[in-house]
Amino acid sequence: MGAGFSDESVADTYTCSICDAVWKPKKKNGLPQRCPRCKSKLWNQCYKHTCARCNYQWASSFHSPDRCPGCQSRKWHPPEGMSEKRFSGLTKDQRIPILKRYDAGIGCVRISIDLNITFSEVVETIMDTYPDAPVRL
Repeated sequence: MGAGFSDESVADTYTCSICDAVWKPKKKNGLPQRCPRCKSKLWNQCYKHTCARCNYQWASSFHSPDRCPGCQSRKWHPPEGMSEKRFSGLTKDQRIPILKRYDAGIGCVRISIDLNITFSEVVETIMDTYPDAPVRL
């Protein structure tokens, strides 16, 4: 696992995909409803965007928002021919443990908890690897 973490401590933490807060849940069952720091309900399911015009960065529950919140431009998307990554992106070393666990039959929620990686990044990794298959939560 990560430096300074045991398997047990990592399995008991969550990370907000919006503000990067890390916390231990108060309840043992189910996913938290909100991030304790930013209070977002989207803590485990957001898309990260960067405006191609003003470089403003934001998180959203939408894959492709209409406007950039920074400059209000409708042309915030990257230039034609360049695909936008939905998340900040994981390194190959971060993706391998996700895929090994998923291939072993573990669902995305458990993988997210076990590896202390946001749920949305785990799902994106699975969707990139298996684009035509339904995602196992």
